[in-house]
Amino acid sequence: MNSCRKRPLAFAALGAIVLTLAGCEAAEQSAQKLADEAKKEAQALIEGSVGEVVDEVNRQVDALQDSTNRALGKAEEGSDRPHDEPSAERPVEPGVET
Repeated sequence: MNSCRKRPLAFAALGAIVLTLAGCEAAEQSAQKLADEAKKEAQALIEGSVGEVVDEVNRQVDALQDSTNRALGKAEEGSDRPHDEPSAERPVEPGVET
């Protein structure tokens, strides 16, 4: 009679273990899915932040280049020739030999 009582208890314990393991597997899958989604969100935030930082650095470099060109006396339209250099397009006065 004792073996009859032990057998249902063993099946109940085995059933509880199986349900627990199934629950653990489901929890693991859920945690993995959550971790993957968090990783994707973090990557999107990083990419957005890096893009903003690169844009700001580009703006600062452009401003520094403009400031340097002005300090060197270069034209703002991107000419490599300083303003005080004589222009080849300047007309020569008649009667003056060079």
